[in-house]
Amino acid sequence: MWSFYFLGKLYLYFRGFIHFNFLLNLLFLVFILLPVPEKISFSRQVRTAKTFISVIVAVLLLWYDSWLPPFLYSIRSLVQVGIPSKEYVVRFLMDFVNPLELLVLLGILVFCFLIRNRVRLTPVIVILILIVPLLELRHPKEDMEGYLDSFYQAESKRVIHFEKPKTADSAFDIVILHVCSIAWDDLKEMVQEKDRFFRQFDILFTNFNSATSYSDPSAIRVLLSNCGQKKYGALYQNPPKECYLLETLREQGYETFSAVDNDASTTTFVEHIITFGMADSPIELKGIPVMQYNYDNTPIYDDLAILEKWWDIRQKSKSERAAIYFNITTLHGGAHWANEKDWWRRVETIRYKEFIQNLFTNLEIFFNNLSASGRNFVVVFVPEHGRASHDTMIQAKGLRDIPLPSITLVPVGIKLIGKGHPLMPVQHETISKPTSYLAISYLLSSFLKDPPFGSRSLQPSVLADIPETGFVSENEETQVVQKGSDYYFYGKDKKWIRISPSSSK
Repeated sequence: MWSFYFLGKLYLYFRGFIHFNFLLNLLFLVFILLPVPEKISFSRQVRTAKTFISVIVAVLLLWYDSWLPPFLYSIRSLVQVGIPSKEYVVRFLMDFVNPLELLVLLGILVFCFLIRNRVRLTPVIVILILIVPLLELRHPKEDMEGYLDSFYQAESKRVIHFEKPKTADSAFDIVILHVCSIAWDDLKEMVQEKDRFFRQFDILFTNFNSATSYSDPSAIRVLLSNCGQKKYGALYQNPPKECYLLETLREQGYETFSAVDNDASTTTFVEHIITFGMADSPIELKGIPVMQYNYDNTPIYDDLAILEKWWDIRQKSKSERAAIYFNITTLHGGAHWANEKDWWRRVETIRYKEFIQNLFTNLEIFFNNLSASGRNFVVVFVPEHGRASHDTMIQAKGLRDIPLPSITLVPVGIKLIGKGHPLMPVQHETISKPTSYLAISYLLSSFLKDPPFGSRSLQPSVLADIPETGFVSENEETQVVQKGSDYYFYGKDKKWIRISPSSSK
């Protein structure tokens, strides 16, 4: 069984499914091989204790060698976000297991069993372990810390400044739709990346990095988008006042609102967007119908009904300008229709496609209502992160601990509604250079300075000057950075590991 343990791990390592700490695994092998002297009176108890300790260490070492986050961090995160339903756990496990690799591991186990009395596998295992550091030498070490320091130093100097509108002639409202769990990779999985919905945006970003794969930090990053990209820890500190997007809009004469389509008041999400993003308290959901239930069986409310409620409030307001930040979670993994039983038995992509089509339909109805009002609007459609619709070599389907480009490269669209802008533009501008949240703040600032409504249109110089941002994505315990054409991962073993192209997609 111990031969199977090491051969199985080495197979997974050579395939790229785990990494392999050379020193810890070698020391563990030595510990297992150490004999218990037969002469001591309590040798049986020592062997039992040694076996028990070995099993515990084997499990912890396998976890450590995996791409999963630290064990204690995983437990803490699970407690913070809520315990998932048993149906969600079953569905996750069904997607987590790779049948082909399971068969290979079973074959290795049978092999070890059949030759256990004829061939000593220990020398083979030792040789294979000694090969591991030689393989690590194939890739030269990159100065990723120096690269990141330069990146954050440059980002700390970038600030978008807003000028107060000179006239009210071309006043416009701002609608920020912050959508959970939709990346380009998710859309390609369903052959929907060219959906009609995206053709209606005047500006479409095809290389926009959400910079994280979790909701809280993503929301804070949107709300701090006036400033360059910050380190994860800096999101929960007190940045300069000029970084806060909604607060800046208030200074420009905007009445601001916030909305969330779920019972996020039971988590820290609402507290965080108010405390660290200076967002307003969300619109009350009383009277809004429940459309779905989330992975933990908490309700998700009808997003169109929430938008219509805000629109009713907005129409009664006397403010010349208004802005809303709306967080939408209807696409979240494990979400299911309110009246749907045995949802976990259905094909995941079919259910997800239903959610996307429902969301797109609801938003188009809302856009039509805004257009019929005769007012001007700038709509920002920006996802929090992707859904991780398929597994990669280093991360299972549905897991987002590692912020891979397949999860954080998201479709971002800017839609102009009002005078001079039909609901379906004749042609939209595609921005393919690497960008992030600073680009959103830059465009909003440019539109306030020179509103693109009436006889005016989008200025080529505005589009040409959209700020670029290199690919740096991070969660609390992990980072993924692009340097040149390569991606590098930093995780619980506190060192940079080059990710092969096949592992990051």
